[in-house]
Amino acid sequence: MMKRRNYNSIYFINLLLLLVCLTACKTTKNNSGDTDGFLGSSEDTAQAVELINDANNNLKRIKILYTQNNRKFDEFKQALANKDIEKVKKLADELQYAINDGYVLAESAKGSIAKTQELNLNQTFKEYLQLKEASLDMQIRAFDFRRQSAKLFRDKFGTDDTIQLKTAQETFKQNEEKFAKYMKDAEELSKQADNLAKESLKKKKN
Repeated sequence: MMKRRNYNSIYFINLLLLLVCLTACKTTKNNSGDTDGFLGSSEDTAQAVELINDANNNLKRIKILYTQNNRKFDEFKQALANKDIEKVKKLADELQYAINDGYVLAESAKGSIAKTQELNLNQTFKEYLQLKEASLDMQIRAFDFRRQSAKLFRDKFGTDDTIQLKTAQETFKQNEEKFAKYMKDAEELSKQADNLAKESLKKKKN
């Protein structure tokens, strides 16, 4: 059984800093006429704040959903190890529904981030959002492997065919390895975005 990593902190993409930055930074022009703020108009600013707030609300709900079902997934793995057919099927069904709910929230958050990128934004800010969107996409792909595992054992577990059962268990192991890989990639992308934001803020202060 693989050692579980704490993905709770990266599944919640924190856009609150952006929200503060957007409301604090006014669009101004320097002597050369270049745009100095993050956005090109107060209308864009208001729209971006609203979209990012929507994304944050969905990501907060994902965080709650993930936290609530993390223990349930541990129970699922233990039931699988104990070959508790009834419990495996019950938990697999509950987990699949929970993950599907997470997909809906994640896609909504992605949509809000994508719409924000269509506004008149500073290039650095666009790059930040692109990295955060890519990180979220990696997390969605990661959880699809857990959804596949839940569906597999909900539908197949309990068969008398030992070969089929062994194949299912191997598939579960592979899915967990892929889950860990995609979550690690998501974490790296999120860190890149955070570092980009920090460097940008440092330059503005200097």
